[in-house]
Amino acid sequence: MVNSPPTISEPPSRVAFLDEGGAPNRWWAQWFDQMILRVGGPTGRPVAGDVAVFETTIGFAALGSAASVPVLPALTGEQWCVREIRLSGAGTNFSGGDRLLDIRQGTTIYSAIPAATLQALAAARWGDTGVPYPATAVHLTTPTAAGESVVATYSGGATDYTAGELTVVITAERFA
Repeated sequence: MVNSPPTISEPPSRVAFLDEGGAPNRWWAQWFDQMILRVGGPTGRPVAGDVAVFETTIGFAALGSAASVPVLPALTGEQWCVREIRLSGAGTNFSGGDRLLDIRQGTTIYSAIPAATLQALAAARWGDTGVPYPATAVHLTTPTAAGESVVATYSGGATDYTAGELTVVITAERFA
């Protein structure tokens, strides 16, 4: 059986790692080169098709006065498709306020986390009552605008919180 050049998903497992001279076999060297390119090369940024996880701790003070916290920071030209949003359950309950926490990009709201969830933190996934799906179904599959970050910001309610901290975990696919 001839071992053809490797692909990203299938390393050249039937070929010895080192050749007779002690150097990495050319198939393995090619596979490692592809892997380096696959994870963004020298910049370390994901390339189109990559899936990345962004974990952000958000405190009440960072959201005060209509501020926002980037939870999926995008560089110029990058577009992302949000595939999963989770609350880790780590942190402290928010108190002293009644606001919701939007995970959004521009006018696209990926989730409006209810005040009840913020006030009694527990692990939750996108689609649960703690981290509901967007009201507009197309937001489940539409990529972000080029170069625009997904942020967490207060919405609804009347009073900002005076205490609390949570961790949001976003899994996203690099679109462009």
